[in-house]
Amino acid sequence: MKRLVLLSVVALLALAACAAPAAPQVTFTEPKDGATVASPVKVKWAAQNFRVEPAGAVNAGAGHLHVMVDTPCIAVGQVIVNDDTHKHYGKAQMEAELTLTPGKHTLCLQAADGAHVALTGAGMTQQITITVQ
Repeated sequence: MKRLVLLSVVALLALAACAAPAAPQVTFTEPKDGATVASPVKVKWAAQNFRVEPAGAVNAGAGHLHVMVDTPCIAVGQVIVNDDTHKHYGKAQMEAELTLTPGKHTLCLQAADGAHVALTGAGMTQQITITVQ
């Protein structure tokens, strides 16, 4: 009986893990939050449960990434403009070099759909603070 109960619990846990897909998330992998770096700053990022693809087509579960420099992340549903503080990586790039002045800077990594519209979800943005020497 104990074996049957144990097998049932294991089966239910496995089923629960399969039933709830992990939420999409984008993260900086380099530099780390709080890092002191030199300019140009090599910036790298990763995506989990989110397909990074070139801008253009709007596909469910997919899009491309942007980095905001010293400006807040964009509100969900808003178009991310393309200017000196809103860097677009619409060719599906997963890294870039940023030329930054010495001092403290905030970087916001943000996922958007193929039309540059900021996507919903707690994991679709990450903000870090770095210091440039």
